[in-house]
Amino acid sequence: MTVDKQTEEKLIALLKQKINRQLLYYLDICARCAICRDACHQYVATKDVHYLPAYRAELIRRIYKKYFTRTGRIIPSLYEGKEITDDLLDELYKVTYACTGCRRCMFYCPFSIDTTWVLSVAKTILIAAGKGSPILTELADAAIEKGKNIDLFKGIMLDILKDTERKLQEKVGDPKATIPVEKEDSNLLYVALSGEHTILPAAIIFHQAKENWTLSLFEASNYGYFLGDTAKAKTIAQRIVDEAKRLKVKEVVVTECGHAHRVFKFFYESWAKEKYPFQVSSILEIIHRYLKEGRINLNSKYIKEPVTYHDPCQIGRNYGVFAEPRDIISQVSADFREMNPQREKNWCCGAGGGVVAQPDLDEFRIKTGELKVKQIRQTGAKIVVSPCENCRLQIETLNEKYNLGIRISSIMDLVAYSLLIPREQS
Repeated sequence: MTVDKQTEEKLIALLKQKINRQLLYYLDICARCAICRDACHQYVATKDVHYLPAYRAELIRRIYKKYFTRTGRIIPSLYEGKEITDDLLDELYKVTYACTGCRRCMFYCPFSIDTTWVLSVAKTILIAAGKGSPILTELADAAIEKGKNIDLFKGIMLDILKDTERKLQEKVGDPKATIPVEKEDSNLLYVALSGEHTILPAAIIFHQAKENWTLSLFEASNYGYFLGDTAKAKTIAQRIVDEAKRLKVKEVVVTECGHAHRVFKFFYESWAKEKYPFQVSSILEIIHRYLKEGRINLNSKYIKEPVTYHDPCQIGRNYGVFAEPRDIISQVSADFREMNPQREKNWCCGAGGGVVAQPDLDEFRIKTGELKVKQIRQTGAKIVVSPCENCRLQIETLNEKYNLGIRISSIMDLVAYSLLIPREQS
């Protein structure tokens, strides 16, 4: 059924605002060569044409042809133009919010067509039509509300941190070790995820490196980015930017979270049209910096089992951090085994782009993780390391579902607990 006239006109006007040289290039240049077919883990796993990258973009192309080309307006069926209907929007929702944004299709595309960018346009249309992801909307709105009422949450957070601080003191053997919050003029503002598991190992590393740091009151994840709502994504990121400015820190360090780091590194400044008065880094880059400067020294015998590394799409293919994590792992393991393929060609685990946060996609993401299962098994590794929360959640699920018999670890855990073992201990 065709949407009502008012909604149709609103969506057409919105698409018109999004039309630029980049979008036109992507819509015009696709040769339908199907190279992206074999590059997409979702299509390879399901053989469903809906998950073919070229088909995902084709849905936007059909709307464009119908409303913005002369032939499409006159003879839409001949020119593959499609009216905006509820069925078309539902199909667009299905293919858009299932995409992990891994950009493996772009890497293999001979024209470097960025399907993820085209789908950002699709998300804008879906949100305007009232068909954005409900769960991602809820999570984004909750983050925004927390930012508005941080004083209501601060006391609870500080109470929880007291217990984490006691654990820090026990592990490093220093009763004066602290997890500072709202400390002005710190070198680093560390932005963690919700939960002790991304705070404690970082605190151990910072303590051992004698770093002048402070912990952010906010979590790194940005569900506005997954939702595709730029205004909400900017608002969520703004909380941390304002905090960093207020505390006059020199550097904002984002925990092991690929999308959160990319939001700060690449997107926020263009959204806000302002430059940071501080540097932005990933915790991986900080750890690697400490090692190069000799501020921390790892136990080369810490890992005795074979270990492999999963390149998160946002950290690896979409940001270019490949050498640093491998260098770190090599300093604590004598039996490091690469997956095949790896680095830029690595298969997505199947959970990115907010997919892991959408319960209705649970069965789908497990199915589309089969390629990752095959990769892990081929290595014979007993430990899989990945510096991305969503990747670790997915691999843990795959571990249970497919009986892989592995342990999953972050880079921070490897480093932190290696630091606690005397270097001469085997």
